[in-house]
Amino acid sequence: MAKLPSQFNRAFDLSTLKPPPSLPAGQVIESNERIFIEQLIPLSKEKPVIVVLWTPRSSDSVALVDALAALAQRSGSAWQLATVNADTEAAIVEALRATGVPMTVALIGGQQGVGSGANNGGNGAGEGDEEPEIAAAYGALAANDLIRAKTEFERLLARKPGDNDALQGLANIELLQRITGRDGSEVMAKALQDGGDVTIQRLAADFEFLAGDIAGAFARLINLIKITDGDERESVRLHVLSLFAMLESDDPELVKARSALARALF
Repeated sequence: MAKLPSQFNRAFDLSTLKPPPSLPAGQVIESNERIFIEQLIPLSKEKPVIVVLWTPRSSDSVALVDALAALAQRSGSAWQLATVNADTEAAIVEALRATGVPMTVALIGGQQGVGSGANNGGNGAGEGDEEPEIAAAYGALAANDLIRAKTEFERLLARKPGDNDALQGLANIELLQRITGRDGSEVMAKALQDGGDVTIQRLAADFEFLAGDIAGAFARLINLIKITDGDERESVRLHVLSLFAMLESDDPELVKARSALARALF
């Protein structure tokens, strides 16, 4: 982990910082320099904060922000998403040593992650009791290294089977891997044309899930369970379980989908 550049300290008296205000789960923080210092840094001592430096002039930037915002909505309060408009917040861009946009940075324990090369050992979690694998996973996510992020969550699950944070984090990464580089509108159009294309139907379910149509996503996947068999059917079942991990246990849509899945399987 690397300390944030000292220029922030000159702008504001960090000793007067108060605990960040409670935010609705999944709310995206649009950050400027003051918000970065007064909210994001303290908040990162409670949970990982993923900061996206972006520009509205870039379609890649907009797509990344949209995808991560949708994941943040689905992940509850496990991590916080913040955005920084690189066109208007030059001080933050300089402080984070950004070389281009879009760029993601992880703040953990009041410190800036330096990506996949970071030392994610004893100091990685700052003042909290964050598991080192989770700190490493979010550092990898900040470096756009989804493979390593997935590996870190899998490592935590191997050490602590059934860990909720690891299950949810792994589900987030797997969903991001599936949709990266795909156009949601194009996927939905293809799914409408070919109901038997399992790959496209699964992608369509992911985009429905991200858009908030939880019932539609599960209905699509459970229908695939009914028309597939063997390894293909098992892959769809695991897909459903991965999305289950992203919802609260008492979510009404989750309760309904579990019952529907059981009926489809048995």
